[in-house]
Amino acid sequence: MSKLAFHAGLHRSIFVKLLVIMAATAVSLLLVVSSVFGLFVRPSLTTSKRLIAEYTRVLATTAPDLETARGLAQRLDLQMRYEGPDGAWATAPGLPSIQEAQSNPGRHDLFVAPGPRGGTYLIAWDIGRRLRAGHTKMLWLLLLYVVAIVSTAHAILRRSLRPVRSLHEGVTRLSEGELDVVVPRQTRDELGVLTDAFNQMVRRIGDMLRARDQLLLDVSHELRSPLTRIKVALALLPASEKKTRIAADVVEMEAMITELLELERLREGRGIRPERQDLTPILREVVESFHDRPPGARIVAPATEILLDVDGDRIRTVLRNLLENAIKYSLPDSGPVEVSVAETAESVVIRVTDDGPGIPEADLSSLFEPFFRVDRSRSKKSGGYGLGLSICKRILEAHGGSIGVENRAGRGACFTLTLRKPG
Repeated sequence: MSKLAFHAGLHRSIFVKLLVIMAATAVSLLLVVSSVFGLFVRPSLTTSKRLIAEYTRVLATTAPDLETARGLAQRLDLQMRYEGPDGAWATAPGLPSIQEAQSNPGRHDLFVAPGPRGGTYLIAWDIGRRLRAGHTKMLWLLLLYVVAIVSTAHAILRRSLRPVRSLHEGVTRLSEGELDVVVPRQTRDELGVLTDAFNQMVRRIGDMLRARDQLLLDVSHELRSPLTRIKVALALLPASEKKTRIAADVVEMEAMITELLELERLREGRGIRPERQDLTPILREVVESFHDRPPGARIVAPATEILLDVDGDRIRTVLRNLLENAIKYSLPDSGPVEVSVAETAESVVIRVTDDGPGIPEADLSSLFEPFFRVDRSRSKKSGGYGLGLSICKRILEAHGGSIGVENRAGRGACFTLTLRKPG
């Protein structure tokens, strides 16, 4: 998947949208909490500092001595220093001098006030730090609550929307041709009703396609008897141009009926006789048979063996059909059709690449349907009945593989055949 397609998929994903909504909600809540702290809590810190400064001035006017200061320090969790005519003392060692406190006005825990007899008092009170620490803890607690709420909401939404993901997987499998898709119902709400409707739709589509295939099979069987009678009647007629034309039409109809019966016989893996063999000689043999037909064909394959459990005759049929189509629709200046092989850890990928006009984009999804032809006029000049690629698809699916097609960037088309390696 290209980076552009990946970003487009993310843009359309409902899960990504919900995640963005929850992230935006979390950011909004954080902004609200930050605004509350900025508008209400922070000003309260300034007010607390002013109250402590005022209390310091009032306390200094009472001119407390060392014993009184120690009692205050024990009750109010503060420390005090005095420097003045009555001497110098401190309730705890390590307190800065009053001169140091006055020269460092940025300290929020030191408050200086003059005494009544010319002395100066210093109070070290860390209530501001404690308030800030409490507010910080409260902020982190609120942030934790926000994260917990958003995470819980995300888990609940993800669980609630699990049926959407299951439906998406079901639609993807259905689009790939799996008609036995059953999406389990996980909820009793509207998504559960939608799941039931999807399963019912899949069953009806499967019934319609099976009825169509059965009709084709029944008609093919029924046509064999009148065709046989026509051939017998033709054999009794004298030779003429009209007899020749009718005989050609009968042969064409008989070939079509044979392909229809073959298409049905390949359903669900019937008609396949796989055996362990080297794929490379099969590819070289088929490509070599088209060497003298312009624009020709060439193979790009490794020299080593590619051992697979395949029905060699069926794989030859697939390659001949693809090469026949590529040769038929080639242009006068087309290059040779290329058959290349590549191996992965679990599969072997065969690519048949031509240099023709390509396939209309609107026809790519229907190319492997029975009786579908790009040539809507169904002219005999282009040949075929629209069954060759359907048979190719059935053969690959009977082997447990797959076939796909896409147009090349310049011109031409590329058919991709994938075969699983033996376990």
